[in-house]
Amino acid sequence: MSDQSAPGHTLVVTNDFPPRAGGIQAFVQGLVSRQPPESITVYAPKWARCEEFDAEQSFEVVRHPTSLMVPEPMVIRRATALVHSRGATRVLFGAAAPLGLIAGPLRKAGAHTIVALTHGHEAGWAML
Repeated sequence: MSDQSAPGHTLVVTNDFPPRAGGIQAFVQGLVSRQPPESITVYAPKWARCEEFDAEQSFEVVRHPTSLMVPEPMVIRRATALVHSRGATRVLFGAAAPLGLIAGPLRKAGAHTIVALTHGHEAGWAML
């Protein structure tokens, strides 16, 4: 994600982001915090005290109105609108499942590079 020569913006679409506690949440936050702040927008669920947390970040955080995002029309519309409005050419999913299922519409909206992290239950599903 730190390819400085590649123009564009990265939209991070994830259920796993602070202030919700957890290892993957901290990993995703640490990953995006090391990128140029103007190159990142995080789209994540709303959690208690997220406004205070988001105000301390150097990058933009857009919160979904609920505490869980699933690949349903409202999430697709909001994520697609963010790709358009931010000029995002890259999308990072904090987890492949379930939000990776909206990769197709985001690609149609203009995302050229799409990456999904896998951890926890995704690794278990892959082994099955």
